[in-house]
Amino acid sequence: MLQLKNCINISSDMNTWINFCVVFDVSDITKAEEIVQKAYNDWWELPDTQFEPIADWISRCLTENDIEHEIYFKNDEEEVN
Repeated sequence: MLQLKNCINISSDMNTWINFCVVFDVSDITKAEEIVQKAYNDWWELPDTQFEPIADWISRCLTENDIEHEIYFKNDEEEVN
């Protein structure tokens, strides 16, 4: 089965460990993009949000707005053969 989905990649030059993708159904992308952008900005600016990992914070903001999503983290480790 094939499903068309959209993805938002979230990363930071200041904190290189922040690098993950949030995947949404096609119909939710516009609203999801707005929520992710606001959550990302809030995480950097609001004092209490930095006690929660940014991926958890963004996921919670999406869930509170009834946006179904999946989060995938980038794996920088090289595969050993």
